[in-house]
Amino acid sequence: MQLPEVLLFMCVTWCRWLSSYGWQQEAWLDEAGNIMLYWTADVKKNVLMVEIQGRTQGYVALGISRTKTMAGADLLIGYLDQEGEPHVLDYWSDKNGPPILDKSQDWKLLAGRENGTHTMIRVRRPIRPNIVNDINVYDFPTWILWAWHPHDPGKDQAPEYHHKNRGATRLCLLTSDCWPKSPRPIAGGAGGGHPSLALIPLLALLPRLF
Repeated sequence: MQLPEVLLFMCVTWCRWLSSYGWQQEAWLDEAGNIMLYWTADVKKNVLMVEIQGRTQGYVALGISRTKTMAGADLLIGYLDQEGEPHVLDYWSDKNGPPILDKSQDWKLLAGRENGTHTMIRVRRPIRPNIVNDINVYDFPTWILWAWHPHDPGKDQAPEYHHKNRGATRLCLLTSDCWPKSPRPIAGGAGGGHPSLALIPLLALLPRLF
């Protein structure tokens, strides 16, 4: 195989690898389209990989909650500093107020970048950390909190309050559809089935009654 053929083969292989990579799921977290979430769950390896993209030059924040609020939530805040270095901080909150820096930093930074309009932070964590102040993820709808701020946290300072730049939504993190299935409708509506169908059991009993 000559050199041009080798280069062509390598190029095709590389392109196939790039096209095969992708996230399992994605969702807009807010109606305005300011926060986008991508994620992939590997249940066997107990790994949840997440990428949050926000239309801001400041920080983006993400949380897993049991209650739709910050009370008891497992949170992360990600941003890029003035030198372009990405940072991720693992927080938790015992109330609807300023979060507390977690002693166990389980959100691990994978990548971070920023352009003229957006900030992107990619992280991973165990699906089920089984650690105090961390929330295990199961196969049912999970409350996801989101927030963003136009400014980065100062050095050795807590992030500023996000004010109205926040919200919550429920997502299936482990599978594409974990919503409870609705009960199968009964023919004939709330009044029951067709009258003739209801008579079938009675007609079957008639020979025994005589």
